[in-house]
Order: sequence, then structure tokens, then C-alpha cells
Amino acid sequence: MRLIPLVFGLLPLFFCQPAAAARKSVTFYLDGARVEQDAAAVNGYLELALPDSVAPGSLRVKPLGGGSVLRVELVAAERDRRRAREIARLEERKGELQGRLQALSAREEIFTAAAKSQSGKAPRKTKANPDPLGSLREGTEFALAQLETVYRSRRKVRSSLDTVEHDLALARKGAPLARIWISGKRARVSYLVSSERWSPCYDFRWSGADASGELLLHARLPRVEKGVLYQVSSGSVAQGLAPKAVRGDFPTLSRQPLLLRNGSGAAPPAAFAFEPVEAGLPPGEAAAFWRGEYLGSGQFAGGGASQLLIGR
Repeated sequence: MRLIPLVFGLLPLFFCQPAAAARKSVTFYLDGARVEQDAAAVNGYLELALPDSVAPGSLRVKPLGGGSVLRVELVAAERDRRRAREIARLEERKGELQGRLQALSAREEIFTAAAKSQSGKAPRKTKANPDPLGSLREGTEFALAQLETVYRSRRKVRSSLDTVEHDLALARKGAPLARIWISGKRARVSYLVSSERWSPCYDFRWSGADASGELLLHARLPRVEKGVLYQVSSGSVAQGLAPKAVRGDFPTLSRQPLLLRNGSGAAPPAAFAFEPVEAGLPPGEAAAFWRGEYLGSGQFAGGGASQLLIGR
């Protein structure tokens, strides 16, 4: 009896397991991002589900702690057995909902015809039907009530069908699954994604007391997860400029002095003219602050520019 817990504890070792990430970093560029993570292999094998926006041909696998990469296989979504089962389930559900819509359409035709029939009858008083108007009204109301039920059901089914079709499109469009065989125990996997990047944002700050000011460059990041190391590179992926480690979703990348050419008086100017800033700064959204007061935002042309127009 004591062997049973041990046997069940060893069972997971005989099956393929997804990669367990112990370290993950994301480096944002102006035109994309590189994701890098360490993964543990089980019996020399690991799997990694790649995101939909992965750049073709960007996958890299590096062995850690000795060993080598033996084989890498990218399995398309339609060839992945788990994905195929999900697609089959969604297709079956789609067929059921489409059948339900057809049945509701048939019921709609029946009750529409019944309502028209009731409204087109000439009321005749008989011994069996002493109140023909009441009978016609009751029959018409019943048919209309059934039609309302059909309409409500059809809206619900249509909404469910839209959801299933959306999920089915995502399942068929899904990025490939990376299957990796290594001779060691761990590997570092990296790839590029085009859907995530950092956006330059600037703060132009002047005290108003004199012509001196400060220009701050911030990086607006798309999202931040706990336990992930984030870095920002000031160039594109192709340029490969050295990245800088950052924290938060709006970190400050640089600070540099500004010399204002106008507006050194008590009131802020409508447009700020200043000495040309350092070359190499990328264009981006800018906010102007005068004596701590926010004045508005505009577009900054980047390195070499010497003017900022607010609200344009």
C-alpha cells in the first residue's frame, strides 16, 4: 500500500510537460520586443507555446549548464493534437448552435403565420364562440408572445455563436508550438514579438523664474508583470543598442537641461522655443509643465528640434 503514493508521484515524469520558466526578461525596442526566458527540460524535452505575434524565424534556443540543443520542431496549430481537439470541440459546438438557429427560424415562421392568420379572420359570433373578438385577441397575443420568446432565444444563440466563431478563429490562427530536445537540463529560449514596444513620452518642465528648464524622456510600456525583468533599448531591434533596466510602466530613461528662448516672464508662452536638443532622441508625445502646472500636450519632433507647440 505504501508504494501507491510513490507510483502516482512518478507518473508525471513519463509524460511531456510544458516548460517551467524560472527567469524571464523582456527588452522593448521602438519597433518590437525580445522575450527571453529560462526553461527546465523533463527527460531532455520541453515545450513552449509561442504567442500569436511571434516574428517568423526569430526563435533562438541556447543550452544552459553544458549540453547542447539536439532538435527543435515548430508544430503548426492545426497539427498540435491538443489544439486540434479544441478546434474539433468548437466546430461541434458551432454546428449545434447553427442547428438551434435553424429551428428558431422555423418557429418564427410558424408563429408569424399564426399571428397573421389571427389578425385576418373575420369575427363571427357562434354558440361555440360567443366572444369572437376576445378569442382573436387571445390567439394573436399568444402568437406574438411566442415570437418574442423566439427573438430572445435567437439573440442569445447568435451571441453564443459569435463567441464560438471568435474562439475558433483564434484557435486556427494560433502561433506554433515549439518542441525542444536538449542533452542538458535547462535552456534559454528567446524570440521577437512585433505587437509590443515602448513609446517615447517627454516632459518639458520650466520653473518660470529664468530661461532654464529640463527635458525628461519616459518610456510608456505596454504592460508589466510581476517577476519579469524589463529593459528598454533606445533604438530598433536591428540597431541592437544596449538596453537599460527599468521598473514600472512609465520609467524615466534620461534627463537633460533645456534653455528656453522665449517665455521667461511670469506667463507661459503658447509655443516654447528652446535651444536644439540632443540628436538621437526619438519623436513622441510631449507634455509641458510651467511652474509645476500642466499646460497641455503636443508632439515633439525628436533630436535636433527646437520648438514645442501645445495642443497641435
